Amino acid sequence: MNNIFRACGCLCFLYIGLFFGLTSLSAAPTGEIIFVHPINRSEIWISNVEGTTARKLFRQTFGDIDKIEVQENEEYVLVVADKAIDVGNDLQVFLGSYDIYLLDRKNPIRKAKNLTLGRFPLLIDADISRNGDVIFVERPGLMRIRNEELAKPEPKIELLMDHGAMDIFDVVWSPDGKHIAFSAELGDLFLFDVATQDIFRLAQNVNSRPVFSPNGKQIAFSTVVERKGEWWTIAIAVAPVQPDADVKIIHIKKDYSYGVHAWSPDGKFIAYGSYIDSSRIKNIELFRSRGNFVIPATGGEPEPILITMKDTVLSLDWDDKAYAVEPANALVTTWSALKRRKTASSMWR
Repeated sequence: MNNIFRACGCLCFLYIGLFFGLTSLSAAPTGEIIFVHPINRSEIWISNVEGTTARKLFRQTFGDIDKIEVQENEEYVLVVADKAIDVGNDLQVFLGSYDIYLLDRKNPIRKAKNLTLGRFPLLIDADISRNGDVIFVERPGLMRIRNEELAKPEPKIELLMDHGAMDIFDVVWSPDGKHIAFSAELGDLFLFDVATQDIFRLAQNVNSRPVFSPNGKQIAFSTVVERKGEWWTIAIAVAPVQPDADVKIIHIKKDYSYGVHAWSPDGKFIAYGSYIDSSRIKNIELFRSRGNFVIPATGGEPEPILITMKDTVLSLDWDDKAYAVEPANALVTTWSALKRRKTASSMWR
């Protein structure tokens, strides 16, 4: 009889363990991470959140990539990368001088389209909206390429906002395409209404690119805070999208530097990178803190992601859509050779 009770008890514990295991698994972040390879920074890769399926997504001829952005619910990936020009049979790369490129995620072997063609030597940052409008920073202005211009050989570029003597560093579209958040000198974060041209300040002491939540109601960023009487401790913060919002710190720890990259598509998690100078690594905890992590958007303990990468990924985006992956040994080709969608093909002619 005792053996029967022991067996029943073990079975109950097994069921309880399975229940909680499945519950935590269902709450884990899902989707695919599109990222710039941390070592070969001219390559764009894709993986599940853990990093166990990491493989190259695009084969392209870039210099180092500074940033990638996935067009929400659509087909393009925007890339800010070192300007690269074909000179005969050689590729001449201009380090630190950026161009903006579009890649087609449904056809990864298709050649990238250069939107800026080397015309903006002071280009800093860029983003693409859901409807395909591209914005970028060219000191001292905020520039726009309308979606109907993307198909043209040399797209028309207009000044969207002249911010005078104030320098802008990072820009991001709101999910509805009606607003642009941007960080400026002295660490201020602003929101710009595209229709009315109104601007208001969201937060201060911002230290990284801002990232909107999927519903557009919140914005995440890293911020500089005072801790134990000392400034320059970096924390991850979330704030509602409203003037001079109350900022909530969701993660903080001394000796870490954070760059916030993306929200999960369901809005439950925030992905960030942790950067620590090797001279500051004094113990095993700091060594393990280098890399990429996710944290619940409401706060909590971080969990590592992209664990197969050997260094911190500097730019990534998070998507829940399926991607075609470049076939092994495939050659880069032009859109006309693929003879696919007629409307999209004109963009790359």
